[in-house]
Amino acid sequence: MISANQHAVADVLGDTFVHEIPPYQRPYAWLPEHALQLFEDLREAMQSGDGEPYFLGSIVLIKPHGQVIGQVVDGQQRLTTLTILAAVLRDAATEQQERDALGATVYIEPNPFMDQVEAVRVIAHVEDRVFFREAIQVPGATAKTEPPHKPKNESQRLMWENAVKLRASVSSLNDVDRQLIVKFLLRRCVLVVVSTESRAAALRIFRVLNDRGLDLSNADVIKADLLSKVAPAEIAHQAARWREFEADLGREEFEGLLENLRFIREETKNRRSLSEAYEERFKGASSAEVKKFLDDELAPAKRWIAEILDGDGEDFPESLRRDGMEALSGLRLLPNRDWMPLALAAATKFGSSERLIFVLTKLEGLAWMMQLARRYDTQRLNRYAEIIRALRGLDAKLDACLTPTAEENEDAWLALSGPIYSRFPVRVVRAILERLDRLLAEQPVVWEGQKTVEHILPQNPEKGEWIEFDQARRSAVTDTIGNLVLLTSRKNSSASNAPFAEKKKIYSGQGNTAAGKKRATYASAQELVGLPRWDLDACEQRQKRHLSLLAEQWGIKEVSMSPARAAARDVVAELIASRPL
Repeated sequence: MISANQHAVADVLGDTFVHEIPPYQRPYAWLPEHALQLFEDLREAMQSGDGEPYFLGSIVLIKPHGQVIGQVVDGQQRLTTLTILAAVLRDAATEQQERDALGATVYIEPNPFMDQVEAVRVIAHVEDRVFFREAIQVPGATAKTEPPHKPKNESQRLMWENAVKLRASVSSLNDVDRQLIVKFLLRRCVLVVVSTESRAAALRIFRVLNDRGLDLSNADVIKADLLSKVAPAEIAHQAARWREFEADLGREEFEGLLENLRFIREETKNRRSLSEAYEERFKGASSAEVKKFLDDELAPAKRWIAEILDGDGEDFPESLRRDGMEALSGLRLLPNRDWMPLALAAATKFGSSERLIFVLTKLEGLAWMMQLARRYDTQRLNRYAEIIRALRGLDAKLDACLTPTAEENEDAWLALSGPIYSRFPVRVVRAILERLDRLLAEQPVVWEGQKTVEHILPQNPEKGEWIEFDQARRSAVTDTIGNLVLLTSRKNSSASNAPFAEKKKIYSGQGNTAAGKKRATYASAQELVGLPRWDLDACEQRQKRHLSLLAEQWGIKEVSMSPARAAARDVVAELIASRPL
């Protein structure tokens, strides 16, 4: 049974309710701007004087019939912040009745004459419970300059920081205005309390409601659902691990991990929401089944996804570290992340081994071929689903699935050997050149600053310059990889349409501008410094070398163009040549 009733803040934080934040809830995350906005909204609503109650939103509780304590499924951010505000107002109060009214909404002092034990209206998350009571709820706590204990996590830091910011706002009010705010908050501000005895019903409501200013993520819903199935003795431990994983990766990347695990299992693009996919998977699951997922699937995957994202090689032995970093670097430069489930599945199967590096290297080549061949996402995902299935079987089948088809190879070769700058978005061209730079450099490269793509032979050269190239030759080579180089954005604007001799000075740090006086950090730019001139022969030699390096890395084989394709290419070349220069 579900009930929904409107209550004033004084009642929600009164004797009728005690609100407990369960272990599976996400951390307190309201920033000071959220807390201050709540306070300003209250003031504006009070000053409008329209006589209507001010609606603060809703909270969802799992509250069995006859019990006072309810588990907060949705609304902890709002309840926690309202408690902080009430505590700040209480500690700023100048009259005893004002202080008593506010104190009753935050903290009940022990009284042996009334058989009253110490109590709070909001029982914070188990990891934050002591800090919240002593730094916020105990009378006088928010009036202090420092909390009683140094915050141990982000939630505790935000609790104290929000108290400090709200104290500053409250301190700016005179006694009359502050007391008007107190009366308005306690009696005229209302919340809708949705209560249900059913955890499943509460989770359904949880999926469609938002905390003020903080959208619920799929990961929040999945966590609530999974941990509600875990044995009571395990909940605190598993909830703490979940929070640790989420904090280490960040909320977005952690949700991405859950999506990758879903793809590995289902081998298809998700047509449901992520939370619905997990709800279906674990419908009717036992505590042991959920624990097995958390321990044997999520925990190892989290360790490997961190390595895939960081690429620092820490999970590889010293003998394999450089090869592992190199394999991951090429994958991370791809402008899409469709390959990540495969890398994750291979890592969890093979561990930090030579076999894993082999698979990642082959995967990099295949992924880049499909990028160059402009395979759309459904084609890529279907291809990757075959590899996921092969990962569950024999290695010979896996090797065959990682081998590109003749068509994929031909499309990739023709794209890479042609005018890539006019064929692909600049971000893709930049990523190709970054991969090339790693292959040209003698050691792993770390790029700083913004990277741009520079044409050595300019797209629109100044009249009288670059006479080595007639119109046909310029059309043939301008946008090819042999004529492109990576530069910092300042060096690019400095080099611009300058003659090759001047460009070389800029690349080598001998130019007249401030940008030109800093040596180019990219290997593809440094190799140009020793060339006496930039003509068709130099461009073709550079094209051949760079194409060979990338083709070898990605396993692309040179192909002869079919007559039909050659004719199509000639038509395109004629169209390009006919454009005004």
